[in-house]
Amino acid sequence: MLPFYIGGLALMLIICVPLMIGGVGDYTLITGAITGTLISFINFTLLGISAEKSLYMGEKKSQLYMNGSYAVRYIGTFLILGVLMYLKFINPVTALIPLFIPKIGYTVLALKEKSEF
Repeated sequence: MLPFYIGGLALMLIICVPLMIGGVGDYTLITGAITGTLISFINFTLLGISAEKSLYMGEKKSQLYMNGSYAVRYIGTFLILGVLMYLKFINPVTALIPLFIPKIGYTVLALKEKSEF
C-alpha cells in the first residue's frame, strides 16, 4: 500500500504547487495533503494491527474489539483534522482526499487483477 500513498501524495503536490504559484491557495494546500496522507497511512496501519490482534479472540470479542478500534480511529482522525482545520493549518479538501487512498488503491488492484472485491 505504501506506493499508493507515495503516489497519492506526489499527485496532490503536483496539483497543489501550481495552484499556490497561481495564487489560488496558500501553504495549507501542501500541509493538508501531507497531513491527510500521514493520517491515512497511520489509520490503515492501525487497522491492520487491530485485525491481526482480533484473529486470536473469540468471535464476539473480536467483533467488539474491531468495532471499538474503528470508532477510536475515526473519532481520533476527525478530531485531529478538525483541530488542524480550526487552527487554519491545513486545507480541508487536500486533507480529506488522501483518506480515500486505501479504497482507491484496492479498487485499482482489483480492476488490474480482474477479480471481484
